[in-house]
Amino acid sequence: MGKITGSKLTTSLNDTNACDKVQNYLLTLLESQEGYRMRPLVVLCIGSDRYTGDALGPLIGSHLLETTDCLVYGSLDHPIHAGNLVETIHIITRQYHHPLIIAVDACLGKTNEIGNIEVWEGGLEAGIAVGNRLPCVGHISIIGVVNAGGKIGYLDLQSTPLATVMKLSKVIGSALQGALEVVNQPVTAIR
Repeated sequence: MGKITGSKLTTSLNDTNACDKVQNYLLTLLESQEGYRMRPLVVLCIGSDRYTGDALGPLIGSHLLETTDCLVYGSLDHPIHAGNLVETIHIITRQYHHPLIIAVDACLGKTNEIGNIEVWEGGLEAGIAVGNRLPCVGHISIIGVVNAGGKIGYLDLQSTPLATVMKLSKVIGSALQGALEVVNQPVTAIR
């Protein structure tokens, strides 16, 4: 169920090892980033709490703020969405020198893809499913397929079952938390 196609990991909520697979692949991608231990690590959780399906990013951001010391942008209290994404990207790039950004967002897919989690090296373009053209962001990207996409993306996001979003947020949030704990451990010299 978890497969890497090219440089992308795809796994499903139905896979009992989904969290471990996402965490391990995240660690592999993080370790491949130039100077990853020296760069500020920022998790950018994109989405809005106004639509059930779009709340994936803010749910994950809130979880990470409660459980890690990582730099997190986007939570239920302070969501990052189409209206403030560009400004937030500017703030991050002005505030931190050469940040390493992990972008997280919800996605609409095909019916058989609902519950899938995809992780890859490179950026994502938020808002495509609902007709927004936003800049590509992230050095590493994570998406959760929350619902099947139709002609009216907002309605698909609005009618997404909360259970699916919560399950995806728990798996992705736990995987991110685990990977961040490993990466943020101090490096000790071997004598």
